[in-house]
Amino acid sequence: MPQRDVERLREVSVRVFGNRYRAELMEALASADERGVCLGDLAAARNAPASVYQAPIRALVEARLAERLPRTPGERRRWYRRSDNDALWQCLEGLLSCLAEESVPMRVG
Repeated sequence: MPQRDVERLREVSVRVFGNRYRAELMEALASADERGVCLGDLAAARNAPASVYQAPIRALVEARLAERLPRTPGERRRWYRRSDNDALWQCLEGLLSCLAEESVPMRVG
């Protein structure tokens, strides 16, 4: 995703989800294969510190929208996968797609 689109998604994410990085994390989870998402890899791909994804992933795990996967022996990286609620994630994918395409700043209030 081009940096301009990433920034636009972050701006919308803070307004909709109350966290600048939650929408892009949810988008990554929605499009990931069964292996899931490594926050460090996502951070490197999005040119952001991995720590910015910690609060959003904790919230998603607590809401049971994501799960932390057990570590593979010898693996230092931590992986997360979306929940098995496919109907919910299909709805979220549609919402995230619309938010990513939002080019006009949203008016709040």
